[in-house]
Amino acid sequence: MKEVDKNPLRVTFAGIDFESPFLPASGTFGYGSEPGSFKAIRCFGGLITKGLSFKKREGNLPPRIKETPCGLINSIGLENPGVEEFISLVLPEMISFGKPIIVNLAGHDEEDFLLMIEKLNPFKEIVAYEINISCPNVSKGGLEFFRDKKALKILLREIAVSSDKVNIVKIPPDIFNFDEIIDLLLSEGFVNVTVANTYPAMVVDIEKMDFYFERKSGGLSGPAIFPLTLRLVYAIASKYPELNIIASGGVVSYIEAVQYFLVGAKLVQIGSGNFIDPNIVCQIKLDLENFLVSKGLCSLNEIIGKLLKSL
Repeated sequence: MKEVDKNPLRVTFAGIDFESPFLPASGTFGYGSEPGSFKAIRCFGGLITKGLSFKKREGNLPPRIKETPCGLINSIGLENPGVEEFISLVLPEMISFGKPIIVNLAGHDEEDFLLMIEKLNPFKEIVAYEINISCPNVSKGGLEFFRDKKALKILLREIAVSSDKVNIVKIPPDIFNFDEIIDLLLSEGFVNVTVANTYPAMVVDIEKMDFYFERKSGGLSGPAIFPLTLRLVYAIASKYPELNIIASGGVVSYIEAVQYFLVGAKLVQIGSGNFIDPNIVCQIKLDLENFLVSKGLCSLNEIIGKLLKSL
């Protein structure tokens, strides 16, 4: 008889122990202090902050969110208090929850990223940075970092030198040749990725005959993107087994989570599902535990990458 693991959902990612394989996707769970979020915090393995910039950002003008038949489009604009206020007012409460903290970095330019890292490095409770390379680089006319390989390479090298945390790169889904991005990451020693950010999307208001969002487009999340992101996770995991992958996109039940684990993800983020039910992670976690029992499995690790092993 197999020995029963006291915590069958325990996962180690890049040397960090997580008691649960679930994380809130950046921007979908606030900072964990919102009303109704305390139960969910117990079920998450760690916390990911909203996108943080060096200086405070007000975000985009409303409207900012639009429901679609099978998802949600947001155009928030990375509203956040800036790193100084985050450290003084937000971080202490996040630390009190006793969970590993991952800070999502959304810099304007290379200097923005480095200044934030310098401020955040001293806090041992912050275990990792999630680097958003979909941010517009203002020093390059607003071109996203991932579209400018030279700028991205410089950014990665500077982060590698400055950061004393685990570095996780959050890649965009709308890349025709993901090999170029992944090869660049690996060449600079970055082996941890979140797959993927939201999908570029748009809504038009036919009554006003104008764009729904001030900035015309936003990011699509929710069940609609799950099959697309699942394929991307599989494609990356099967070609680059040395990567540690966090899957993000369309998880609203244990069924999507199990599929991500089977194709190689070690952790899974829950995003739009938090808007459906602030405590959805607890149901997903319970259902995943029951699924493992029904299959006679003692640990989640027994299914992670199972479909890759048959290649």
